[in-house]
Order: sequence, then C-alpha cells, then structure tokens
Amino acid sequence: MTTDTRGRDLAARMGLAPIGTRRIEMLLAGMVSLFGLLFAATTLPRLAADWPQLDPAISLMAAVAVYGSVAVGALAALLHQWTRPVFCAVGIVYLGTLALWPVSTGGHYTGQTTPWLFALAGVPCAFVVVAARWPVSVGYVLVVAVSVAAERLVPSGGGVTVSTALLDASSALEVGFALLLVVNAVRRAARDVDSAQGAALSRYADAQIDEATESERVRTDALVHDSVLTTFLSAAGAQTTEAQALAARMAVHTMGVLSRATVASSVGPRVQVGDLAGRIREDAGAVADRFEFAIQDVRDCFVPENVADAIVSAAVQAMTNSVKHAGGPEVPRSVLIKGAPDGAVCVHVVDEGRGFDPAKVASERLGLRVSIIERMSRVSGAVDLHTALGEGTEFVLSWPASATAPAASGVDDESVLA
Repeated sequence: MTTDTRGRDLAARMGLAPIGTRRIEMLLAGMVSLFGLLFAATTLPRLAADWPQLDPAISLMAAVAVYGSVAVGALAALLHQWTRPVFCAVGIVYLGTLALWPVSTGGHYTGQTTPWLFALAGVPCAFVVVAARWPVSVGYVLVVAVSVAAERLVPSGGGVTVSTALLDASSALEVGFALLLVVNAVRRAARDVDSAQGAALSRYADAQIDEATESERVRTDALVHDSVLTTFLSAAGAQTTEAQALAARMAVHTMGVLSRATVASSVGPRVQVGDLAGRIREDAGAVADRFEFAIQDVRDCFVPENVADAIVSAAVQAMTNSVKHAGGPEVPRSVLIKGAPDGAVCVHVVDEGRGFDPAKVASERLGLRVSIIERMSRVSGAVDLHTALGEGTEFVLSWPASATAPAASGVDDESVLA
C-alpha cells in the first residue's frame, strides 16, 4: 500500500472527505450552473423571435424541458445533491429536444439568425463535461456538434450554407473542448493535492505511532526493571522460608501492577475527578465563561495524571469548537463531569447550537480527530459524538473506553456547581 493511499484510507476511516477533490467538484458544478443560467437567459429573445414559426405545443414543451433542466441543474449544484445525474439529465433532455426540432418547425425554418435551440448547444455540453468521464464528454460534444450542423443544413434548420452550419456547430465544440481541458487540468491538480494530503496524514500517523511506541518502551522497561526483574531476582535468591514468603508477596504485587498497566499508565500522581472542572476552567480561559459547569458522583474518584491531562485537553478543544462553530453567546452550553463507583469518569460537553455533519469535516482540520479523539484514545479512553445539523452537539469523553457513558440529561438537584 502506497503512502498516499494509506493516508486516504486513514482519512476515510475517520469520515473525512478529501479536501481538494471535494471542493473542486463543488466549485466546477457551481461555475457551470451559473454559466448555464446566464447563457440560457441570453437565448430567450431568440426564442421569442422564433416563436411565430414554431408549433406552440411542441415548442412550449421543448422550452420548458430545456430551460427547466438547466434550472434544476443549478439547484442541484447549489444544494450539493444529485449533481452528476442531474447534469447528465440536462444533456439527455437537450438531445431529445434537438430530435424534435424538425417537428416543431413543421419542416421549414425561415429565421435569419441561429435558432434558439442551436444557440443553446454549449450549455448542455458544459454540464455533461463536468458530470461525465472524459471519453463520454468527448463523444457527447461531437454528437451535439454534428447534430447541430446537420440540422442547420436542412430546411427545418434554416437550410444554411456549409460554412454557416460549421460556424454554429463550432460554438458547441469550443465550449465543450475548452471546458474539458480546464476541468481535466483542475481535477489533476486536485488529485495531486489529495495525494499530498494523504502522504502528510500517513507521515503524521507514523510519527504518532513512533512516539507512542517509544513512550510504551520506556514505561515497559521501567515496569520490567522495578517489578518483574526484582521479583525474579528475589525468588532466585530465596533460601529461607521468610525469603520465599517475601518473594511470593512480591510476585502477587507484581501481578497486580501488570494487571493495572493493561488499562492505562499508572505512572505519576493521581488526580481527583472533582478537580477536573477547575483545571478545565483554567485551561479554557475566556471560553469557559460560555459554559455552565456541574459535577456528579465524583467523591473518592481518581484518575492517573496522564488521563486527567488528556480529558482536560480534549474537553477544552470541544469547548473551543463549540464557541467557534455552534453559535453566539445565546446558545446554551454546559460541561458535566460524572464519576462512577468503579472509578470510571465521563465528561459531557454539550451545546444546543447549529450542530454539524462529522463526515464533512475537512481532513486538514485536526481539532476533532487529533485533539479530541486520538488524545483520548492514547490513554485508553473513548469519545462518543452525538450531533446533527440544527440539533446541537454533545461530546462524551469516557475513561476507560469500556465505561458506559451516562446520559447527560441536564443538571439535577444532586449536582454540585463547580
């Protein structure tokens, strides 16, 4: 697996779309839809001029289909929904309308200018170029250009000279092929950006793994030296009954140390869970003023120092994200710290703001992925995220990861304001 592929896989597992391709496709769709609307508007006077020569029923149906499909395509681009199929549908509708042109004119057209439908040929070509792969795009542009030229040569299209027919067809060719070159160049640049982004993510993941591996090696060396090796040496040198009993007690103690080490590092001092609220307030600074703090069931509940640091840092990042993105001071926000009899702890960071779609978080934004999720994961913790557009956001930081996160149903009478 290549480095950039590994990075893209990492981003995909985290629900992050490639920033380059996603934004470029949205930009291309928006530009083409705007071009289609403006160019279509310029053909309306020609439609009005051609109307007396056209069959009213068929021409009305054709005009509604063509202009309506362009408008629907612009709406799809604006909403970022069904863009490709709608854009392709614009091309299909135009070809169908082009086939009906001889019927709408009754087999004879006497206008002195290019008919409205042929003048509009560049618009569906632009939509198809953005929506389809390049072989399909090339084929479509050629079919439209040949169809326009062929119909212009017969009486239903005006019976013009070959040079005039080729001139009308060239408008579709120019728009289609020029846009095709631009689109392919921009997409290639976007893929390069995504590859660089994937490589950067991969290198970052490797650096984090190396850091975690080195940290674990140092902790394991200390554990082996201080507990396991000492126990083995004591047992090997035990010649008396008292020495053997001491070695047995040391072995029991060592097994307990090893068992606790599988959950999280216990190196360093332990922190009372009730003190987390003050540390979060201090680290958050002015951001903390937007939140109401409460603690529940934290008596005689302690966590290792490194776990406390991770929880505080992740909570502060979640609070900062809320202040930045959830709305102004009018949005209700709260931080609830809850303990459990088994020593587990859960911190709820809640706001009733605008919410968001985690799948659309840009991959270069490290706040959610690194500062919150990975930071808790490094100390055997977990993060549960509950959010949707317009429904607020709730981060539940749990330690250890197997702890059941109690619902943050608000601050009840037993809560202690921090």
